[in-house]
Amino acid sequence: MEISDTILDAIGKSPLVKLNTLEGVKGDVYVKCEYLNPGGSTFDRAALKDLKRAGNTGKLREGMTVVIARGGSYAISFAMACAVLKYKLMVVTEDTDDAGVINLLTTLGVELVRVRQHEGGVRHFAIQYVHDEGHKDRLYIDETEYDTYLSEILNEIVESMPNVDAIFMPMIHEDSTKPLPHNFRGKLMRVTRPKDDNYPRAPTAVPDLAVQHDPGSDSEFVVSDEDAYICARWLCAHEGLMVGGSSGAAVSAAVDWAKRQTAETTVVVLCIDGIRNYLDHFVDEDWINEYRLRHENLFTTHPMPNDKFDPSMLHSYNPKKLAGDWEKDEEGNWSKCTHPFNHYRQRRPNVIGNVLEAIGNTPLVRLHTLPKMCGVQAQIYVKCEFMNAGGSIKDRIACRMIELAESAGTLKPGMTIIEPTSGNTGVGLAMAAAVKGYKCIIVMPEHNSKEKVLAIESLGACVIRTPDGIRSESMESHLGVALRLHAEIPHSIILDQYTNMGNPMAHYEQTAEEILDAMEEKIDYIVVGTGTGGSATGIAMKVKERVPTCQIVGVDPEGSLLADPNQTQTQFYEVEGIGYDFVPGVLKRDTIDIWRKSTDSESFETARALIAHEGLLCGGSSGANVHAALQIAKGLPAQARIVVLLPDGVRNYLTKFLSDDWMFIRGYHL
Repeated sequence: MEISDTILDAIGKSPLVKLNTLEGVKGDVYVKCEYLNPGGSTFDRAALKDLKRAGNTGKLREGMTVVIARGGSYAISFAMACAVLKYKLMVVTEDTDDAGVINLLTTLGVELVRVRQHEGGVRHFAIQYVHDEGHKDRLYIDETEYDTYLSEILNEIVESMPNVDAIFMPMIHEDSTKPLPHNFRGKLMRVTRPKDDNYPRAPTAVPDLAVQHDPGSDSEFVVSDEDAYICARWLCAHEGLMVGGSSGAAVSAAVDWAKRQTAETTVVVLCIDGIRNYLDHFVDEDWINEYRLRHENLFTTHPMPNDKFDPSMLHSYNPKKLAGDWEKDEEGNWSKCTHPFNHYRQRRPNVIGNVLEAIGNTPLVRLHTLPKMCGVQAQIYVKCEFMNAGGSIKDRIACRMIELAESAGTLKPGMTIIEPTSGNTGVGLAMAAAVKGYKCIIVMPEHNSKEKVLAIESLGACVIRTPDGIRSESMESHLGVALRLHAEIPHSIILDQYTNMGNPMAHYEQTAEEILDAMEEKIDYIVVGTGTGGSATGIAMKVKERVPTCQIVGVDPEGSLLADPNQTQTQFYEVEGIGYDFVPGVLKRDTIDIWRKSTDSESFETARALIAHEGLLCGGSSGANVHAALQIAKGLPAQARIVVLLPDGVRNYLTKFLSDDWMFIRGYHL
C-alpha cells in the first residue's frame, strides 16, 4: 500500500463485483462499484478531470469560483474536489435536493443558488449568470463533458475483463450521446427512463437517469422508475450492494438482456452512486408507500421480546470477558490465539467474488490544511475507514466474527444473527448477512441516527430501538433486549462484538498491517477512538510487535468511562460509535499508552473542518480522533509521524452534525 497525498488520489480503480443471486441468467454479471469512490459516486472522476484540465490550461486558478449547474452526487463530487484544490464552488440547481444533500454541500463550503422552473433551465441560468455579471474570477464547467472520465472507466473494465461482451451504464443526461472510442462500439448499452410529461420531473423519477433518447436503438434500454427502485433495493438486500436508483435501472436492463444470452456471456454494469443521497427516498419504506410503488417487503415483522423474561440471563452474560485466549509467545508476539490468523492481503483485487471482498485496504491520506491552521509541523495521516464497502471500520469485524462462527459451526445456513450495537457494526453485519443469506436483527439505542437505521433496513435487516440513558446491565438496554430476543428466537446467535475474538483479530491481522505497510513502519503515534476497543487493541498488539516505540492513543468521549473505569458516573454524549459505560472484554487497556478525552463540540467541529478543508467526508468520531491528534502533535518536530483512524463517513449523520441548525441549537461553532 502507498500513502495518498490527498483524498483525490483515491479516486478510481473501483472494484468489479460478481452478482451471485441472479435467477435465469446463465452467464456472468459484474457491477463496477463507482459508489466506493471517496465522494460516493462516479462523478468524482469527472470533477477531478475537469478541474485539473481547467487548471492546467490556465482557465482556473487557486481562489477562483467554479460554477456548475447540477446538484446531487455531481455537486458533492465537485465540492469535495474544490475543497482539496482550494477553489470556491457555486452550484446552481433546481429545488429538488433533499436536506441531507444540502447540509453536506453547505458543510463543504458551497454557495448554493436554487432556482425553480427557470426559462432555459439551470444550465442556461448558470451560463448567463457567469457571463452577464462579467466575473473573470468565475468559470462555468459544463456537465455534458462526460467523455473526460467515461473512457477511463471503460479502460479499467477492459483491463480487468478483456472479453467483456456488454457494458451497461445509466445515461446520465440527454446530451451524453457523443461518439465512443471505436473499440467500445457495439458493447456499450445506455439505460434510460420513459419520457415524463411532468415538469420538471415526477417526484418518483430516478435521479441521474435521462429520459429515452433513441426509441429505435438496439443499444438503448428503457427501464421504469418502479423497476429501477425494485432492482436497487434487491441489490441492497440480496447482494449487499448499497447502490442508487440509476444503478438499479442499469442492472435491471442488464439482467433482462443477459437472460437471453449464453453461459459464455460476460456483462458489466456501471453503478454510478450509492444510497447516501436517497435515504429518505427509495430506501425509505415510508417514501415507497407514499407513492404506492411496487416493491419487495425486505422484512415482514419487527420481533419484540416478551414482557416476561428470566432476569438471570443477563447475570450469566459477561460482556467484560474476552471469549477466548490470546497470549504472548516467548518472543513477545501475540501468536498464542484460540483461532488461526488470516493472511495479510496487501491489495484489493480488481475483480472480486462479492462485495465483502471490497472491505479493507482503505487509503491512508496525509492532512495538509488542518495541521497548518493549528500551527502543527508534525506529519498527520488519516486512515479512511469510511471507504469500506459498508461505510465504516466495523465492516472488518462483522465479516471476521461471521467467519469465526461459521468455522466453529455455531452459525449455520438459515440462522438469525442478533447484535446489540450503536449502528456501524449493525450495517456491517446486515451487509454480510445479505451476501451470505442469514436473517439479521440489530438492536440499537434511540439516539443513534435515523440514517443508520435506514441503511441497515435497506440491507434487509430488522432494527429494534431501545430507550436512551439505560445502563447496559438493564434488561431494557440494547444488550438486554438482544439477550431476550436470543432466548426467544430459535436458531439465533449473538456474535457479540464486546467479547468476540474476531473484533481485535480483524485489526491485528489486516488493519494494522495496512498501516505498517503504507508507513514503512515509521510511526510515532497511532490515534484510535475506543468504543468496544477492538480496533485500538488489535492495532496496538500488532504495531507494538514491530514498532515498540510507537505510542497508542485511545480517544474516549466525555461521559464515557473507558479512559477511567474507576469513575462511577457516566453521562449522555452525542458523538456516536465511541465510549461505553463498561469496559468490553475485547479492550486490553494495557495496550493503550495515552488516553485523551473528547467533547462533542470538539468532535463535530473538527469533523466539519475535515470535510470543508480536506475534502474528507467523515463522521463525528473521526473529528474526535483528529482533534486529539492535533493536540498531541503541537510541539512535535516536522519528522514526527501520526496516524489517525477515521472510523466512518457522513452518510450516517446527514441530518445531525452536518446541519447548521442542529449545531446552532446545541451551541456548537459553525
